Amino acid sequence: MPDRLPPALLPPARLSPARLSPARLSQLPAGVARPTYDRTTLPVGVAHLGVGAFHRCHQAEYLDDLLQAGAAAAGMVGINLYPPALTAQLGPQGGLYSRTLTDDADHETRVIGAILRVIDAPAQITAALAALADPQVTTVTLTVTEKGYCHIPATGALDHSHPGVIADLAGGAMPQTIPGLLARALAARAAAGAGPLNLISCDNIPANGAILARVVRAMALPALQGWIDDNVAFPATMVDRIVPATTPAARDALALALGCRDEGAVFGEPFRQWVITDDFRAPRPAWEQAGAQIATDVEPYEHIKMRLLNAAQTMTALLGALAGHQFTHQAIRDPAIRGAVTRALRSETIPHLPSVPGMEPAAYLARSLSRIENRAIHHECRQIATDTSQKIRQRLLEPIRARRAAGLAHDGLTGGVAAWIAWLACSGPAFAARWPVSDPVAGRVAGVLARRGRDLRGIAADVLGFADVFGDDLARDDGFAARVAVRAERLIG
Repeated sequence: MPDRLPPALLPPARLSPARLSPARLSQLPAGVARPTYDRTTLPVGVAHLGVGAFHRCHQAEYLDDLLQAGAAAAGMVGINLYPPALTAQLGPQGGLYSRTLTDDADHETRVIGAILRVIDAPAQITAALAALADPQVTTVTLTVTEKGYCHIPATGALDHSHPGVIADLAGGAMPQTIPGLLARALAARAAAGAGPLNLISCDNIPANGAILARVVRAMALPALQGWIDDNVAFPATMVDRIVPATTPAARDALALALGCRDEGAVFGEPFRQWVITDDFRAPRPAWEQAGAQIATDVEPYEHIKMRLLNAAQTMTALLGALAGHQFTHQAIRDPAIRGAVTRALRSETIPHLPSVPGMEPAAYLARSLSRIENRAIHHECRQIATDTSQKIRQRLLEPIRARRAAGLAHDGLTGGVAAWIAWLACSGPAFAARWPVSDPVAGRVAGVLARRGRDLRGIAADVLGFADVFGDDLARDDGFAARVAVRAERLIG
């Protein structure tokens, strides 16, 4: 994302401490688009869980497009169960925030007004449940990251060993997990006779609708199961837009350009995509009028995106961090890294992918690498490496399984797994603790590194033995672990 914005935004001479707000919209520079609809008269028809940067630059923008075109009659309420606290971030701004699209030297800034109010569930649980049980709210979307589903990646089942799941199943006063919050909200909705609901996952999880349905049903009381059958839809989706975390420097530069501070500012690339299964039980926004695709089957789109774009991001980030690159746009310009990523995905992943309109795999891979090259998107390699245990199955392991089933080699994809093992090893004291690991398996990894020191073969064997990540087939394959270890040793040198 840019640390400087273009002169067209007419930056004032000094930084203003005032926050973006409805009252300041008329004072923004002429080049900044803003809501033309009357936000004060809109009801709430959509709720969103997990109002992070991606949502603000994706689903909220789609709804804002509809509102601007007069094709929607309701806005949304944003609800967070985990930080950041929305009442501090967006509350003082009346739900407003800016979205800047960047493509190398080109920038376009717009204020999004689709979020009408915000709720922090830990402090406002009654309000959160009331919003989700409101008959006017017919659609709930989610972007809570892969680990927010509290599932076992290898099976998709609810993780009954998760501390938050244990607490929610015990009936604590405050839900600790997203499945727990939703199960309680559905119970309140059923009791109030509030009508059917679309629950729509927008996270990068294979078959995300089925996973959401599985974890919510596992958390719900038996008496609620029939009502869920009759009233709740769980459409699968595929979402796409590169949206890095907003840096303080970018936020400061934007404040100079706007003449006010925007604590909810997001920066992303111009490209966006949203494919949604045509499986609804309740009224929902006409997202297709804003460019979303309503499809009978999302899986082919999902496979292409996760196994090409997302796999390229993961491999580039891990190899880039190991090579000393800060950002993925730097790493993908490293000939050795680009070559390794391209060869693995072109020769090993693409042959096992479907082709759908607009997403021919070879062309899609080329476009994906070009998107990662965007110098204006400062996506940190370490940020992309976060929670890899939750992502590696769909990005690398399933393509490896496809190769194995066909009796074909998968050296390139094995190198991607080795990059993660090397990344994990470099977080340990034996390799100078180059970075911390932010991942649900971090505690187990720390124990492995404490036992194994610099023994990469032992580290690989132990980590690949995590059956909840690698499944029984790969976890028990000593030959695969040995090949991964050899590649990891080469990467660390």
